[in-house]
Amino acid sequence: MLRWPATAIIEKNKLASDAPFLVLVKMIHSELTEPICLVRNTESITWDGKQWQAYPMNFDINTIDGQTEPKLSWTVSNCAGTLQQYIQKFKGFTDAEVTIYVVHANMLDNTEPLQAFEFTVTTTQYDEEWVTFILGASPETVVKFPTHIYMAHYCPYRFKSVRCGYAGGKEPCNNTLETCRIPSRFGGEEGMNGNNV
Repeated sequence: MLRWPATAIIEKNKLASDAPFLVLVKMIHSELTEPICLVRNTESITWDGKQWQAYPMNFDINTIDGQTEPKLSWTVSNCAGTLQQYIQKFKGFTDAEVTIYVVHANMLDNTEPLQAFEFTVTTTQYDEEWVTFILGASPETVVKFPTHIYMAHYCPYRFKSVRCGYAGGKEPCNNTLETCRIPSRFGGEEGMNGNNV
């Protein structure tokens, strides 16, 4: 459960305040030497030892239907074509890691964000006014865990690996007992029956 500091809860519950909650966006790409740090604000700020550049941006939820991966649209101003240059140079920033932070303007000395969300850029579109990044779930959500699981009719060994033991010239198997080149070394759990699990 998310626990906000008492000062943030007090600020959230105020009827009026001159200090807003700020949305910060950090984009990391393998081709960039430094991350791009932007803040949805009228002036730039310093937070967590980094300068966050004020930039016009909006967010919109694309899909939340329980059937497909949720996606978020992040629309950023393309004034002067600054981001467009990066997009053209770095293949649309696809596979860039994007982290969205929520902080409070009166609590910028606290290096822990109130909330943080991690995404990856799946699609990029732009025109003369706006750049739209479609953000999908971070890669950690699609990683198989645990890495080693028992399955009845599937061999986890890579063809011709040390654990597989095959060194001949035949076509690769499809990791089933029927196509295994050395059935005595089959890595599947044949003692498990039913539903392939």
